[in-house]
Amino acid sequence: MGSTVSTVTSKYQVTLPEYVREKFPIAIGEKIQWEVQGDLLVGKRLPSLVDLAGCLKSRKAPAADEDITKAWAESARARDKRSKN
Repeated sequence: MGSTVSTVTSKYQVTLPEYVREKFPIAIGEKIQWEVQGDLLVGKRLPSLVDLAGCLKSRKAPAADEDITKAWAESARARDKRSKN
């Protein structure tokens, strides 16, 4: 199916047609970015944080669990020290 019609409600809401929901992985609560391109209204799905996981690569090795725990403990001690001043 190439096109269909949706009706704008009194709250300016629009229902996405079933074939659009099936073609694109849009979940309840996800964001859609609207753009005006000339006389066209274009909706683009914004990626969630889960979608972005792993997209940035690092040359550094991941931190070891004990290093993370040590950094967390140092941060907690510093925060506690600041709260007592």
